[in-house]
Amino acid sequence: MNVICTPHLWIPMPDGTRLGARLWLPENITDPVPAILEYIPYRKDDYSAIRDSTTIAHFATQGYACIRVDMRGSGSSDGVLYDEYTEQEVDDGVCVIEWMSEQSWCDGNVGTMGISWGGITGLQLAVRAPKALKTVITLGATDSRYYDDAGYYMGCMVGQTIGWAAMMFGLNTRPPYPELVGEGWRDLWLDRLENAPHYLEQWFSHQHEDEYWLNNTVRTDYDSIKVPIYAVSGHADCWPNTVPRLLQNLSVPVRGLQGPWVHRYPHLGIPGPTIDFLSDALRWFDHWLKDKDTGIMDEAAYQVYLQDSVRPQTYYDTRPGRWVGEEQWPSKQIESQAFHLTEQGLARQSTTGQHFNITSPQSVGMASGEYMPWFAFGPGEELPDDQQTEDAGSLTFDTEVLQSNLEILGNAVARINLSCDQPQALVAVRLCDVWPDGASTLITRGVLNLSQRNGKSNPEPIIPGELYQIEVLLNHVGYVVPVGHKLRLSISTSYWPIAWPSPTNTQINILSDASLLELPIRSADAINAKLSKYGNTQIGEPVANMTLRKVEQKRNTYKDPHSGLNIFEIVADNGEKRFHDSGVAMGSTALTRFSVGDNDPLSAKAEYEWVWEFSRENWQTKTKTNTTITSDLKYFYLKAESIAWEGGVEIFRKQWDHKYLRDHF
Repeated sequence: MNVICTPHLWIPMPDGTRLGARLWLPENITDPVPAILEYIPYRKDDYSAIRDSTTIAHFATQGYACIRVDMRGSGSSDGVLYDEYTEQEVDDGVCVIEWMSEQSWCDGNVGTMGISWGGITGLQLAVRAPKALKTVITLGATDSRYYDDAGYYMGCMVGQTIGWAAMMFGLNTRPPYPELVGEGWRDLWLDRLENAPHYLEQWFSHQHEDEYWLNNTVRTDYDSIKVPIYAVSGHADCWPNTVPRLLQNLSVPVRGLQGPWVHRYPHLGIPGPTIDFLSDALRWFDHWLKDKDTGIMDEAAYQVYLQDSVRPQTYYDTRPGRWVGEEQWPSKQIESQAFHLTEQGLARQSTTGQHFNITSPQSVGMASGEYMPWFAFGPGEELPDDQQTEDAGSLTFDTEVLQSNLEILGNAVARINLSCDQPQALVAVRLCDVWPDGASTLITRGVLNLSQRNGKSNPEPIIPGELYQIEVLLNHVGYVVPVGHKLRLSISTSYWPIAWPSPTNTQINILSDASLLELPIRSADAINAKLSKYGNTQIGEPVANMTLRKVEQKRNTYKDPHSGLNIFEIVADNGEKRFHDSGVAMGSTALTRFSVGDNDPLSAKAEYEWVWEFSRENWQTKTKTNTTITSDLKYFYLKAESIAWEGGVEIFRKQWDHKYLRDHF
């Protein structure tokens, strides 16, 4: 089916604000059709244009009206993007759905699909339940903003998620297009430059799970969701827990899919195997928006890729494994097996009276990989490296050599009886697949800020020397540890740059009594529910573009010989492209650097730089943002700068220099 694309149209909001949108319609439609919305802040005219054309636009070839809307304050829409997931953002989304349902090309039935920010907003719109919204496909999303969104991953302040705020700081400086916005484009650009905040201003002001984070957090209001949900994620994504949580907590029809992928759509998935997700999503939309019996609801409620053992690498084209299907989640085919922490390692039998101490060097975590592997600008070394260097600075507990496979599916839990010598501390727990030659592949991990041992809303300092029974939930995963290997549990008091260091070096003392690992094991005789049959992966036709400069990325981990600091840095030239329909060229570069001394947690520093350039004929703009985060015993320090040029002339410069009291961090 041929498609007609309208590159830009305006959607009016009740307050007079206009949101820019791109619309794809099936050619020669005579009757109204259902509509599919993707609603995100990532610039429909350039930054996300290639992915949009290969993904949401595909459904227009299958008889749907498809629309991609830039959120208020982004791209060619009016306004300023003041924060993530605001009431205004969700209000606007409701208005967009109502507007879509009233158009002549729409039959009144609307579905949403989106990944990351778009997936989260889709769930938030489902909570609001506008009448026309009939279903949501949510990918790479979270239903719990504080626990595993960009601010406080598992309740720890994360060096790399601070980087997300730094990235948005840069993204929000980019100019709107004069030919789309009109004569006021420059005023709008200056308004955004002046008034868009650095998101860290809010995040540092709300360091535990208060009303700021609970606002529009879906897990507090599952029962308000009345439409069917299809939830998708990947084991290598930063949000692997959302799919099983939604399966467990929603009372509506819900389907889950979890592959080996990073933070990407499954038809674009890395590591592979990719799947023909667009056809799969079409079956879902046909069922719920066109009332077709596609058979999709007769298949497994939860389809998950059980990954085979692989040697540690920072990038995989594909991961070996197999698909398994569960009729429900939690599954009756999963049993919890206990492994106790003993001097002999992870043992089936418990012991009493044994003590284990650990003070980790602050460099533990340098081989953790990126918090949100993405491969946004091409393949790179974003996944965790060999964990032997991390294990060397950790307490490790190994099983005996396995005599049968361990098929892990779910969330492992470490229950640890410990005391600490400082009032603030963190515990990082990793599960690793240890090869006969000693290579150590990360399976999954969990981190706990010990001040949040009784919850993330009411932190309490540790009483040094007092014994606590703490629980560390590890990320959901599917992984087979094979015969001949060992399973390793590693515990450290540092995990930089995933978790910002505690203010002092800490020692934890673990008592073997009641210290154990609970492992979710899929039964060897488990029966698969009906699995979907995926054809060859389909990808839509990308919007026409030309590469002007190729992507080049370098990742370096080293110890500076002068300062003695351990440094992990990413130097990225993200390339430059010209889009044929607009003639606009877009290019960017980025620098990320994390540093810390082995024995000095207060030496931790996170630095970020983003440069964006846009040009067309005699129109040229450039923006540059810098963000630096440091800390001392009492405060976090934010220093940032934003600069903009038009036609090579500096037109804007603004600096931030703030400090924030450390609130149980």
